Amino acid sequence: MSRRLSIGARAALAVLSASLFVGGCTTNPATGKPMPIFISQDQEIAMGVEAAPKFEEEFGGRVPNEQLLAYVRMVGNKLAAVSDRQMPYEYTLVKSDVPNAFALPGGKIFVTAGLMRLMSNERQLAAVLGHETAHVAAMHNVMGMQRQMGTALLIKIAGSMAGENAGAAEAVTEVVATMASMSYSRKDELEADKYGMEYMTRAGYNPWGMVELLTVLLNLKESEPGMLDQLFSSHPASGERIADAKGMIETDDAYAGFTSTERDPDTDRFAQMHKLLIETVGAGE
Repeated sequence: MSRRLSIGARAALAVLSASLFVGGCTTNPATGKPMPIFISQDQEIAMGVEAAPKFEEEFGGRVPNEQLLAYVRMVGNKLAAVSDRQMPYEYTLVKSDVPNAFALPGGKIFVTAGLMRLMSNERQLAAVLGHETAHVAAMHNVMGMQRQMGTALLIKIAGSMAGENAGAAEAVTEVVATMASMSYSRKDELEADKYGMEYMTRAGYNPWGMVELLTVLLNLKESEPGMLDQLFSSHPASGERIADAKGMIETDDAYAGFTSTERDPDTDRFAQMHKLLIETVGAGE
């Protein structure tokens, strides 16, 4: 049997809801627009720190070569330094043969050996890492978790992982499961491409690397259906993303002077690292 709330109760509920929204509203560091976020930055960082080991394990652990790990960190750190949101970013190369890249709340970013093998230059690696950095800077993963989990559950889990209440182990499991099944929206992906390209340019990389990488992935998706299912389940790729990236480069003055035929000055360094990757983890299937 349903009961109607009294006028006073409805008014009190409205005031409470409004206060929660205002209290949880923050400015998006990348877009500058207001957005409802109901966990603190410290809680967000704690979530990533606690969940990262489980994600590493799921993707085969770190590539067992410190030179490769340092190289990926170096490229990532250049992007982190110019991003719109200063966070304790950490970039890790994991052994999985499955082409994939993902970002946890708080700045833990991973790229697989399988994805790096598909690249032909450093600007393509910068494109992947810039895109994932942009997801963190624009708080796409936190917003996605709020949508998927619900605000109340996310607040509880964030508190557990930050040591504010019990249940940290269960919280890690919940976050890993949510992130594994979460898919970014078309808007989030286009936004991450946009800001990722900005970070690339600020860090000294040719933004055409984003177009190149998206083209490689889309062509591979068409020629080998199923190979990139895991990547595209969370990062939908399309001709629209390629067209948008090209359009930004060709019309935005910030990208004037960059050409698609320009040789990447870091080509030789990347070639050495790519060769080392194959020697370390193999050529894949």
